[in-house]
Amino acid sequence: MSFWPFFSFSLVKSQWNPIKRLMSNSASIIKELEKTPNRRVLSIQSHVVHGYAGNKCSVFPLQLHGFEVDAINSVQFSNHAGNIEYLTLPTRYQHVKGQRLTDKELDELYEGLKLNNINKYSHVLTGYCGNVTFLQKIADVVKDLKNNNPNTRFFCDPVMGDNGRYYTPQELMPIYRDIIVPLADVLTPNAFELGELTGIKIETEQDCLKAIGILHQKGVSTIVVTSGVTGAQTSEFLRCYASIRDGICYRFTFPRLQGQFVGTGDVFASLLVVWLDALNGNIADAVRRVLSSMQLLIRRTSEFAQSEVDSNSQRMCELRLIQSRKELLWPDESIEANIIVDEM
Repeated sequence: MSFWPFFSFSLVKSQWNPIKRLMSNSASIIKELEKTPNRRVLSIQSHVVHGYAGNKCSVFPLQLHGFEVDAINSVQFSNHAGNIEYLTLPTRYQHVKGQRLTDKELDELYEGLKLNNINKYSHVLTGYCGNVTFLQKIADVVKDLKNNNPNTRFFCDPVMGDNGRYYTPQELMPIYRDIIVPLADVLTPNAFELGELTGIKIETEQDCLKAIGILHQKGVSTIVVTSGVTGAQTSEFLRCYASIRDGICYRFTFPRLQGQFVGTGDVFASLLVVWLDALNGNIADAVRRVLSSMQLLIRRTSEFAQSEVDSNSQRMCELRLIQSRKELLWPDESIEANIIVDEM
């Protein structure tokens, strides 16, 4: 399936007005916070003791929106291992200590859930996975959950790398491509990961849309390309793409903010779980709300980092997640969204 830009228009933004009215009414806010969506998520991702990455990023937004979360940590590290550069200041942590969960340990944990008949989930969310056998075991877990409940939704962030390079073992790619992707209901690759999964170098919007079509053919119903389509962005703005299998694709344009921060993709995926559920699968409005929260979170983090730039401290590049809880609940910025229609 291929996509071609046939026409575009800005989505109606009237749905943002009720959110603003809600923020001015304390009684309504309390009522909103008391909502219980009756959803339970199994989140299999990395974990850090200090700072934000993996489950440390995903669990809080989900719980904030009323989701129950059972977390399995693929790794448990003292801090993230990312090599982030902010301005000209290197902020890589000098040391990373911790443990990695094995496929046998994951199997044991899941067996405990099964024996107690508590392996009941509305959603599965997966992120960083460090080795092939662990990723294969995740596939077994997802298959079992879907066999028990076909309505279980599998959200997969196929974490492999970014900006043209791998930061996980390259051997993970064929496992994602051949085993994990066909199981996924929602996939959130960046442009590099999209290219690796499809064999297409993603440089332009048309490259991106062609690759999205290939993944739809593998059975993925919803795909969100979070970042990295270099030919479709500028020094002032970035773009994200979301597509559903019936041929409708959306382009989202938003400002490029200063700084790069570990964990943004993990927050993105968790908020996508929330809003796709709350909006009954309306991908356009869901991604708009996710991106709006992400813009507010990154802006707050960037402003803090700039204020601390002289301290030469790694902590200045950690996400200001807790400080942004209001923005995680009630995004208050609109994001431009254009429809791209398949001419075929």
